Amino acid sequence: MELKSEKSIKEYLKKLPDDTIIKYYLDVEYSPFPLLLIEEYTRRFKRKTKNEIIKDIKLQSRLAKKKTKELGSMAKKHKLVDDVTRQKSEEFIAHAKKKGYHISERLASKGSILGSKLKKKTQSGIESGIKASSKLKTSKHHDLDLLKKLGDLQKAGIITKKEFEEKKKKILSKI
Repeated sequence: MELKSEKSIKEYLKKLPDDTIIKYYLDVEYSPFPLLLIEEYTRRFKRKTKNEIIKDIKLQSRLAKKKTKELGSMAKKHKLVDDVTRQKSEEFIAHAKKKGYHISERLASKGSILGSKLKKKTQSGIESGIKASSKLKTSKHHDLDLLKKLGDLQKAGIITKKEFEEKKKKILSKI
C-alpha cells in the first residue's frame, strides 16, 4: 500500500493492531502524521474534540522540548547515560541503606524488649528455684533442730516418751 494521501494513511492506521496504535500514540511527537494518528487513537479508545487533540499535541511537543533540553544539558556537561544511571543507582542504594537502618533499629529495640522480658522471667524463675531449694535445706536443718528440742523436752519431763516417739517418726519420715 502506498501512503500518498490522507485517505491511504487513515486506511493504513485502521489496519494496525491496538498495541501498535497505542505505541505510536505514546510517541506521537515523532510521528510524521500526528493528527491522523491521534484521530485514529481517539476513534478506537477515546472520544476527544479537536481542541483536546491540539492540547495533547502541544503537551507532547513540550515534553519533547524538555527531553531535548535534558539531553542538551547532559551533552554540555559531557555527562553520559552511564553517569546518570550510576547517579540514580547511588540514590537508590542510599535510600535502601537508610530504610535498612530504620528497620534494623526497630528490630534492635524489639530485641532488647524481648531480651529484658526473658531476663525478668529467667530471674524470677531462678529466684523461685532458690527459694524452693532453701526451703528444702532449711526444712532438714529445722527438722533436726526440732528433734533435739523434743529430746530436751522429754528429758525435762514435759512430754512423754510415747509422744516423743510419735513426733520423731513423723519428722524422720519427712527427711
